[in-house]
Amino acid sequence: MDELKGLSETIKETKEALPDTVNQTDGVLSTVVGFFNYVVLYPIRKANISFRYKLEDFERDLQQKISQIPEENLQEPPVMIAGPTLEALRYTYDEYELREMYENLLVAAMDSRNVQKAHPSYVDIIKQLSPFDAIVLKSVFPKGQMLCADIDFKIKDTEKIYAVAMPSVFAPDLLFLGDPFQISVSIENLRRLGLLSIIDNAIVGADYSYLKEIDYVKERKELYEGYGEEITIVITPQALRISDYGKTFGTICLSKEE
Repeated sequence: MDELKGLSETIKETKEALPDTVNQTDGVLSTVVGFFNYVVLYPIRKANISFRYKLEDFERDLQQKISQIPEENLQEPPVMIAGPTLEALRYTYDEYELREMYENLLVAAMDSRNVQKAHPSYVDIIKQLSPFDAIVLKSVFPKGQMLCADIDFKIKDTEKIYAVAMPSVFAPDLLFLGDPFQISVSIENLRRLGLLSIIDNAIVGADYSYLKEIDYVKERKELYEGYGEEITIVITPQALRISDYGKTFGTICLSKEE
């Protein structure tokens, strides 16, 4: 509470320092940039010259983003959004993917048309994302849903399977991002946070049989057949979907060009 009180006083002081002739856009921008300077950069101002460049970058990013907001809709962000968001930026400013999310949340809170959608919980959600999680979410969000599957390698003529042979969630449309196991970990984290859901049913009209012919699956099958057992691939069709909470989160926090 003391910190939020201090931030509120900083906003007031920044506003009072502005000339009477300043327009609404410049006034709001100056207030938030001053806020950023106080919360994020203050601890390193005397020790690290890079704070100047971060301040300039932040002001430039914010100016570009709020340029899309009509002046009549521009407002100071609520402290309950701005305070935690800027505090979180202190630790993640150099992580581009996460910084973009925080900045987009802040800008939404500065827009009277979107401020009600800028939920305070989004700050805590971003805190629990890695940059790679953010990239995975950005890849899923525009599609709304995509095919995925639980793939097991079953030892032929037995009920035994190799439990760790394949990732828990295999999403072929995300393989371009890299390691399927790392992708699966990110999907599970996004699911834990309520941004994604996994439906244990096939997408209507989708053909899952092609998964057996994907190079990664074939290579993993050959690897485990090297242990001397013949393997049957068992595919459980699933669908990966953006939740309603995830849709609103993505609309507010993901860059519009994504």
